[in-house]
Amino acid sequence: MASSNPVFSKANIARVRENVKSNGTMTVNGSLQKTSFVLSVLMAFGVISWGITSSNPASGAGLVIGSMILAFIIGLVIIFKGPNPTLTTVYAALEGIVLGGISYLFNDQYQGIVVQAVMLTIGVTMAMLFLYKSGLIKVTEKLRSVIMIATVGVLVFYILTWIIGIFSPSIYASLTIGTSGVVIAGVIVLIAAFNLLLDFNFIDEGAKKELPKEFEWFAAFGLMVTLIWLYISILRMLFASRN
Repeated sequence: MASSNPVFSKANIARVRENVKSNGTMTVNGSLQKTSFVLSVLMAFGVISWGITSSNPASGAGLVIGSMILAFIIGLVIIFKGPNPTLTTVYAALEGIVLGGISYLFNDQYQGIVVQAVMLTIGVTMAMLFLYKSGLIKVTEKLRSVIMIATVGVLVFYILTWIIGIFSPSIYASLTIGTSGVVIAGVIVLIAAFNLLLDFNFIDEGAKKELPKEFEWFAAFGLMVTLIWLYISILRMLFASRN
């Protein structure tokens, strides 16, 4: 059940499983219910953050930066310490604040871009779920390896573009906007979408292997992380297409 999502790596699952005691086992429905819950929390706080940022951009920016740092720390705790309902819910709230503020800034420049990004995220997610459930795309070890390598490549690209942005803003702009920006962002969207297949597979396999009930929160956290990445990637692709 390895995945490019660090939450679902074999080593992490094995380590966390040793420290988890449960009276029940993981189910697909339980995982989906918890995923729906954390996404609802994320959206609720996203709306709040949007309102704060729209009325006071300076306060909104500070809130977004602070929430981003806290979310990163809590995310690491969840990954290495194991599933935790409270921390997962707090993480969802913090990410909602981050996404709400960022989304407002994008939408302030291009009206309607956020609605388009949300609809595309939902559409891509439903499409990948259909491809997975129908068996048109099977999660084999070869496909898993390709997705993992591609995901690591995206991470390296993010680091390199961040460094380039510091020393050469013009080169950074050429990689993030215009035709090249759209193509690169589109490839990243595709990779993020394929990561959803691994997340769906983890939920199915976790239920079949009867992982502890607490792993439903792990599944919800991992799937939420991928959906956030997908949404941001789509938002950046749409932004690049308008520049």
